[in-house]
Amino acid sequence: MKYKSVLVFSLLAVSSCVDLLGGGEEKRIAGFYILERVNGVLLPAPLAPEQGCNRTVRKVGQLSLSGAGPDVRPMYDWTIYVDAECEPVPAGVFQGADDVGGWRLNSTQLSFSSMMDKGRYGAVVEEGAGNPPAVTLVYLGNSYRFRRIDDPTSVVFVQFRDQFGQPVAWVRLHFALPYGLEGGGTAPESGWFGTGGHVGQWQITFTPPEGYEVPASQPNPIPVTVVEGPAIWIYVTLTKLPVAVQ
Repeated sequence: MKYKSVLVFSLLAVSSCVDLLGGGEEKRIAGFYILERVNGVLLPAPLAPEQGCNRTVRKVGQLSLSGAGPDVRPMYDWTIYVDAECEPVPAGVFQGADDVGGWRLNSTQLSFSSMMDKGRYGAVVEEGAGNPPAVTLVYLGNSYRFRRIDDPTSVVFVQFRDQFGQPVAWVRLHFALPYGLEGGGTAPESGWFGTGGHVGQWQITFTPPEGYEVPASQPNPIPVTVVEGPAIWIYVTLTKLPVAVQ
């Protein structure tokens, strides 16, 4: 496994650098937020049982508030994950939600206008000296408090190759990121997969496709210390297995 740093210009899904965002009130609170509390309780936080099924919010949800541009209105998107602790899960049990749309700020009140048929609804902004802002959203009777993460971000690229130097496609990846965030996906034909996130300790776990295996010399998971600055490039060699003769 080799690491190589190069300088790249990357537009992450949401940047904590608000200099690129619009001015005024939106710029002050725009950014990337993580779910911290549900009904005042730190994660993991229980929700009331539904149809006899216990539920807990364990996975960190996200809220993104983008700023305005010359021809772009401020946009938001949020995701909430809920674990249903029963099997099978009855139909209609709430297991999370998401939404995307436009937002406006009036003093400490956010106004959301959904593009996913959720209508118009509000949220409350909290701001305190020396602390990043927080946003509290009430959804289906439960209160979700998100706080903004102002840490710098970076990008990690991973390429999978076989012992002959050929790219390996369809490798499944999982990224364990700071603050309990997760990412992942599947490498395409090029064997490359990249993602952005906050600086800190990452862990990358991967599963090769059929016909390949992970050699003993290749760590899996891969621990990575991500710092602000140039992107990190990671090269992973997999072993291509011989085709069985019929």
